[in-house]
Amino acid sequence: MPARAIAGVAASILFVAAVGWSSDPFPEFVQQRYMGQRIVWQEEGVDATAVVLAAHNGEVSLTVNGNHQASTGAAQVYVHRSIGHLPMILHPEARDALVIGLGGGATAGAVAIHDGVDVDLVELSGSVVSGARYLDSSISYDVFSRPNVHLRVDDGRNYMLLTRRKYDVVTADVIHPIYAGSGNLYSAEYFRIIRRMLKPGAVVLQWVAGTDAEYKTIARTFLSVFPETTAWKDGTLLVGSVEPLGLRRRDFDWKLQVPGRARGVHDLGVKTFEELLALYKAGPDDLRAFVGPGPILTDDRPLVEYFLSLPRDRDVDLAPLKGDVRRIVIDDAP
Repeated sequence: MPARAIAGVAASILFVAAVGWSSDPFPEFVQQRYMGQRIVWQEEGVDATAVVLAAHNGEVSLTVNGNHQASTGAAQVYVHRSIGHLPMILHPEARDALVIGLGGGATAGAVAIHDGVDVDLVELSGSVVSGARYLDSSISYDVFSRPNVHLRVDDGRNYMLLTRRKYDVVTADVIHPIYAGSGNLYSAEYFRIIRRMLKPGAVVLQWVAGTDAEYKTIARTFLSVFPETTAWKDGTLLVGSVEPLGLRRRDFDWKLQVPGRARGVHDLGVKTFEELLALYKAGPDDLRAFVGPGPILTDDRPLVEYFLSLPRDRDVDLAPLKGDVRRIVIDDAP
């Protein structure tokens, strides 16, 4: 017994010493996954682990549960901002908007700079909110200090199920569908929840990318709820609506006279109504023909999240996806 007791004490001392001398495995993991980048800030929250990293070129990025979420890189900022600017410009005069997911803040900030809009912003993780503050505020148009932005830490679906508000625009920061837990933000049930929250003439923007099977499954699901969906830019931005989308030159021109809305038009990269129309990719019939028949995503069958359940043999080729923008242009003549 004394020998066993002594051995146990010695083993315990050795274990405590080994733990004390060992380095923290978390920074080691981050350094292996994101080599050459420095940890600026980190937090293991209830809902997610958020880390802010700085690269040698000065770019700062935010990762969530080890996955890249946002950065100060110009190309990524433009994509995230476009998800906010485009629906605000396409809607004749959006006054109420909902943004699901904060990310780095670029999408919500892009929505918020359009004068006269009231923005509800729902982010699941408090850690993401804390981490986003370490990114340059210019990429988010100072979203945290804007009085027209109402930030709520909550589950997006739960918020929509409980609120009585209706919106002109609903959009979301980039949320990758293959990550665990993301399926319930791409399902038909999720899109139906959004649909019941829309005002007449409202638009919903959904970012879509991935393999050929992933893109078509998500787009097919979105179309099943929003039958008048149109595709924009390179085809990765889908604008859903219940009624057919119609664009008027006068609705675009008045925005150019309002400072915040004019900045949104500028930051999207367009100067004229014709340049806005040039971003049009395809209409609902074109998109429906492109995705073809097949499965849709549901809460109990999140095929994209369980991505090995779908073919992964090729990336999506959106070059064949084309439509005639004249179908959605409304004559301004009385």
